[in-house]
Amino acid sequence: MRLGTEAINRQLLTFAEIKPAPGRWKFALHVLTIVVVAVTLISVLLGPSMGLVGITGAFLGFIAQSRPVRSRLVILAGLDVTYILCVSVGALVGSDPVLLTLVLTLVSMVTVFGYNSLVAEPPGAMFLIMGSAIASYLPTVGIPTGKVILVCAIGCVSASATSLLLQLATRPRHAEQDAVDTAQTAVSAYLDADRATIPRHQLARLRDQAFISVFGASMILEDAVGREPRLRQWRRMNARLRRMHLAIIQQVVRVHLPGREVAVSGVEQRRYLGRPDWDYLLRWGLSRSSLPWLAARRMAAAVLITCAISYGSHIGHPYWAVMTTALVMSVTADRLALTHRALHRVAGTVVGIGLFFTIHATHPSGLALLVTALVLVFFIQMLAVRNYALAVIFATAMALLISTAGSTYRPVGSIAGERVLETVVGAATSVAVIWMTGRRAPIALVRRQFRRSLRSLERLLLLIADGEQSTTRGYAARRDLSFEQLQCGRILQLAQTDLPRDLADWNLLETSLNEASYVVLAACWTTDPPHAIDAEKMAGVLARMIAALPPVGTTMVDARIIAGGLQRMLDIGKELNTQ
Repeated sequence: MRLGTEAINRQLLTFAEIKPAPGRWKFALHVLTIVVVAVTLISVLLGPSMGLVGITGAFLGFIAQSRPVRSRLVILAGLDVTYILCVSVGALVGSDPVLLTLVLTLVSMVTVFGYNSLVAEPPGAMFLIMGSAIASYLPTVGIPTGKVILVCAIGCVSASATSLLLQLATRPRHAEQDAVDTAQTAVSAYLDADRATIPRHQLARLRDQAFISVFGASMILEDAVGREPRLRQWRRMNARLRRMHLAIIQQVVRVHLPGREVAVSGVEQRRYLGRPDWDYLLRWGLSRSSLPWLAARRMAAAVLITCAISYGSHIGHPYWAVMTTALVMSVTADRLALTHRALHRVAGTVVGIGLFFTIHATHPSGLALLVTALVLVFFIQMLAVRNYALAVIFATAMALLISTAGSTYRPVGSIAGERVLETVVGAATSVAVIWMTGRRAPIALVRRQFRRSLRSLERLLLLIADGEQSTTRGYAARRDLSFEQLQCGRILQLAQTDLPRDLADWNLLETSLNEASYVVLAACWTTDPPHAIDAEKMAGVLARMIAALPPVGTTMVDARIIAGGLQRMLDIGKELNTQ
């Protein structure tokens, strides 16, 4: 009983917690600036009331803030085209319940899958789904379909362009420099660690973090300038990162492959580091047990059920309920965190409706209405990290301003009842889908990701055995293995939050898999890789281990046995080095 009370109190404290967010005002100001530009442009061209409609599309402009300008240009262009397409389809079928339900379900599945496979950064595909939902509603209250599409197109494109220009003007190499500095800190911590006093598992964590940081920085640099940087500052960052990478390799070789000589050319390193191709990401994302596919299935199911309840219960147009679903489920988080988000949404909406009524009572119009909406935008971004419920208060008022733009205000009581009910429908449906669709899904996610890494390791071992580790196929295999190791930690951390006891032993497996992978990767940089490790025997052992595993699913496997097998594989491989 006492444990239950403590757990409830802990969750209540988490629900009410206001987290620190130093420097958040800079991000909020950036978002406000791009929204102001978009709204001003739309207002000049189509009138102030239409300026509000473009706000949701303008929010696309702050996506992928951690990426370099070159990479963001591609991402934002793709998102803008997708957004305009989603808005157009939604606006065209908004008055047909069956077609709209099918369209919103399809939009949810495709956008969530694509976004999580190719971008995989907060805030997720929520604005793509929200844009389609809002666009489906506006023609039903008198705004012409063509005008809705035009406004949304101007909003997203102008905001994206403004965001890129601001990034070029204020922090053109911020992402690259931050990534390289982070890598330097991690590498220094690993190289400077006192190996006589620090426990082995702590050294392993330092090594893993150093590898992960260097590989992550390499992806950022390639995103920024490709593989042949021309500007002097980029060349310096590139050379600095290569030196860090070489230092890690040399340390791993000293510890695990003593006596072997490391010889790395600059050309080889440029070919090795970087991000996997988009077709690789999509192909693996289509796996039944992948995180993108799981997120897409859940979102589509929640949107389908939300629309069915809204229409079946005669609540009204489902746009608001679908928006709630998108806002709750677009974030990649554990089930408990998403449940908190749903509750935050309900609580914030109730208070936010009151704020909307207050704004409504002043009968704002024209410039005053636009300024009010922009102030709300600033507070949304300031509070979103600190406490989501507080941000929802202002988001609700802003969303109501957008959805009522260009139409006569409906009675206050009618709006209040509908919005609260629709929010409850969207939030409750989201929570039900999250908890009822695959309680043991985290097990499948982890097993599938670790099998991907094992397969990538086996592929590289076979290439080393054939002396092809420095061919085009070899470089791709080395890059893919590093990427899969990066994903292992991310997926395991997410899954362990849901099932901490079931997946407790997987930390040991992660450590063993990382050690084996990094030793094999380091062997590739020695003067004679096929004689640094017995790759053929290692591949044989690994192939038998993989074949003995049950198909990927929710059946638990003994992570300690797999970890032990990897250690034996590594010992067999290193026997060649001792002969």
